[in-house]
Amino acid sequence: MPEASQGEETPRGLPVYVDSTEPEIQDPAEQRSPSAWAGSNAISFKLLRCMEAIRDLTRMLRTMATLQDPLSERRGVKILATPLYSLASGVRDVFHELEGNAKAYARLLPSQHKELRERARRFTREVPLHKTSALRAVRDKIGAHIDRDAVLSPDKYWGRVDLPAYLRWVRACSEETMYLLNLDIYAWTRESGHPDVSSLMTVDGTVVDLYIQDGKPVSPLSITLARSPKYGIANEIGTLVSMCDDVAAKCEHVDGLAPEQSHELENKIDGRDD
Repeated sequence: MPEASQGEETPRGLPVYVDSTEPEIQDPAEQRSPSAWAGSNAISFKLLRCMEAIRDLTRMLRTMATLQDPLSERRGVKILATPLYSLASGVRDVFHELEGNAKAYARLLPSQHKELRERARRFTREVPLHKTSALRAVRDKIGAHIDRDAVLSPDKYWGRVDLPAYLRWVRACSEETMYLLNLDIYAWTRESGHPDVSSLMTVDGTVVDLYIQDGKPVSPLSITLARSPKYGIANEIGTLVSMCDDVAAKCEHVDGLAPEQSHELENKIDGRDD
């Protein structure tokens, strides 16, 4: 339970509490936790699509990191294509949402919108997702399901299974997701413990409990200072980067896969400000 800050009140007389627990993002594969956060606006839902793919990739890479030679495990490698495509397309969709509905995100400065456009273009170049791209072909033809053409002409698709490229793309997706997390544009909700009270975080670090009547908010009841759920997401990205590095360490003879490449990203995760 949140810890009350004794004697502290807002100018309107609302009680203020402090929740010092680490934020947890709801995992639909696990039993629902009453303290776990869920998305509450369009951009947070798109971000959580990325989270689902991050969790799948982390699980797969953790298994792959136990292999002596991950490059030789082509069946395991090709399965990575499906969640990796989901993650990359999820990152792309977050960029598209912010660019296509710029008026809905008025908190962002013009300079931020400009940087978002530039990063989106760079990401599209770094992680090709178009219909004829290698990642799309592997996912569509031998990853998400087995296509007839993949049986008739297997080399056309198995020859495009590329672990070094997948690891580079995981890092690129992780870097852009961390950048997107820095934006204060997400809204979150969690169970309040009361059926007529809704807990919302629309500004990072501030939870407002609202009294709900007939499905509509009537009045604020209290404010809680808490860490944004974005820190829970950042922690899971950190785990993914770590698993990516563990697999890359088994592939040191492949050009461009030195584990040091993602250390800068890990520092961003470890050194983020509260």
